[in-house]
Amino acid sequence: MVEAGKPQDSAKAKLDAIALAEQAEAEAAEAEALAAAARARARAIQLRREAESLAAGEADEPGEAAGTPAVAEAADATEPTDSAEAAEPPETAEPPDAEEPTATEAATVRRWRVSLAVLAAATTIVAICALLGASGWMAWHHHNVVRQRQQSAAFAAAARQGIVNLTSLDFKKSKEDVQRIVDSATGEFKDQFQKTADDFASVVKDTKAVAEGTVAASAVESTSQDSAVVLVLANERVTNAAGAKDQPRTFRFRVSVVRDGDQLKLSKVEFVL
Repeated sequence: MVEAGKPQDSAKAKLDAIALAEQAEAEAAEAEALAAAARARARAIQLRREAESLAAGEADEPGEAAGTPAVAEAADATEPTDSAEAAEPPETAEPPDAEEPTATEAATVRRWRVSLAVLAAATTIVAICALLGASGWMAWHHHNVVRQRQQSAAFAAAARQGIVNLTSLDFKKSKEDVQRIVDSATGEFKDQFQKTADDFASVVKDTKAVAEGTVAASAVESTSQDSAVVLVLANERVTNAAGAKDQPRTFRFRVSVVRDGDQLKLSKVEFVL
């Protein structure tokens, strides 16, 4: 019985071996198909992410490592021998580096910036100097105008006072009045008046004249540092022994005023018709 059963057992063993081999091949084919599917899925995921990154204008990151969710999912669906191959990151294009300026371009930019800064500083300095010059000129001009006005006012006041002295007389104090005229005169006018001063005082005293002079208006015709010509309009009221009583008179004078030491005096008096 044992000998008769040996050939039968041998055939059965062969059949079992063939069945196992076929099953192993089928399992290997299935595992290979699963690995290919996993690799395809990983590649599709990577391509989709690359497309999204390019559409957003951002640089792509290097391929995902084997531990990322997409690749890990593919690795779990395959045999250990195929997981390393499925987890290999696909090659991606490196983002182009931003173009950096060269050393020459950077130096040119620095020179332009320095030139602009120097130009701005020079312009500011010129503007400040111009403003200071204009302010100085305005101050000097204003000072001269004020000084000329003050000087003209002083000459005009001296001329008015000299004419008041000349047209205001009282026979009771004729000598004092005549001396006041002499004291306010200088130069040509003083010399001429002193020659006739005594006669003038005598006439005033003999006619018992009383004259009161006032200045109605005055104007500076011309002026210099130490002299001026002033036009004076004067009124005079005269009372005398001949019968005049507050008789009005009007005179127009052209008076030359000069600086005599620290005083302003009349150097010339002319009647103007």
